Amino acid sequence: MSADYLVKAKFDTGEVTLNYAEGPDAGPRLVLLHGGSARWQYFETILPELAARWHVFAPDLRGHGGSGRTPGRYTLRDYADDIAAFLQKVSGPASLFGHSLGGMVALMTAERCPDWVNAVVVGDSPLDAGAWRARIDDRQRAQIRSWQALAGGGHSIKEIMASLRDSPVMVPGQPLPRRMRDVYADDADIYGHLAGRLYHNDPEMIGMMLDHFEQVMAGYDLKALGPAIECPVLLLQADAALGSATTDEEVAQARACLRQARHRRFPGLSHLLFIEDKAAVLEAVEGFLIEVEEGDDVGVCGYMDKMGLE
Repeated sequence: MSADYLVKAKFDTGEVTLNYAEGPDAGPRLVLLHGGSARWQYFETILPELAARWHVFAPDLRGHGGSGRTPGRYTLRDYADDIAAFLQKVSGPASLFGHSLGGMVALMTAERCPDWVNAVVVGDSPLDAGAWRARIDDRQRAQIRSWQALAGGGHSIKEIMASLRDSPVMVPGQPLPRRMRDVYADDADIYGHLAGRLYHNDPEMIGMMLDHFEQVMAGYDLKALGPAIECPVLLLQADAALGSATTDEEVAQARACLRQARHRRFPGLSHLLFIEDKAAVLEAVEGFLIEVEEGDDVGVCGYMDKMGLE
């Protein structure tokens, strides 16, 4: 499906204006929530397939992409409030598919307005705030800080790409960061892809995760959220050896808290998931959503057996 099928629009929540893309009314509503420092275009790899069967909406979270800036107001609660308003005023009741940060926002939104969320797909998201903070402090702080310095439109895309080549990046299986130029070829697509994202990010949004972590994560506790999430939830987990943001321990804790939790591992895939293997991820996501929409318990069990869901 051509990107011409997507309509670009804006929605004012009353606090911030959200930029979003909308596909044709091809079926049940599906809202896509991108990860941190990304924007709705992150889903372009799988948008044609999803938009052929679902009525897709893909908003930019506040501080990201073409959405408005709200200095000091980049918490999970803020993001979830925005998406709750989006569901109630724009899309209507829908399923949510969130990657990384987007998955965390999806879970909080499902807890806040259960009548508006039909199902949630969590794409390799941190499920424990404390464990995630430890990973940031131990391995990712230098990388995130370098992104903050390049974000905000003060540098051209070309300048950001040049700076990224000498910026630190964590490599799965290695204890210390390396320069991006030592990991990726000079003409690798990742430089342009990441530069485009950073150009449209609010630097304060990136910095809040480092400087005000507790404020950003307030309320993100699945022991409290889980029992209030009434809809089915599918947890997608990348390969731990390749830097998965979801650990086995977190999956076990989440499944103990959530009423209807299912789980799918993707050996050989990193946190990028559908960027690396869209066919495998689409098969899991589409199968899950179709079974939830049909409401066939027998079909769900059969699908879980077929797809290796737990």
